[in-house]
Amino acid sequence: MLAAILRLPAEERARLALELIRSLDTEAEADASDAWDAEIARRGAEVDAGIAATMTVDEYRAHVRQRRAARASMNLRIHRLAVAENRS
Repeated sequence: MLAAILRLPAEERARLALELIRSLDTEAEADASDAWDAEIARRGAEVDAGIAATMTVDEYRAHVRQRRAARASMNLRIHRLAVAENRS
């Protein structure tokens, strides 16, 4: 059956995959969907009211670069500590 499915066109495989994923949804996830809808509405209201902290795309990219650099620096420090421990 899998071999036959893999021979389907990409669009049909994608539709099948979506239906399979939907078949796994549970009631608990339905509650999560409602919670996300409420969270999105709350955040949208904050933006509309001007009380949300926002940033431009360029600011966001700089923020991501900064976090990645900090994480890389931390990983390097951890690595150096591990190497030093193994030497002693």
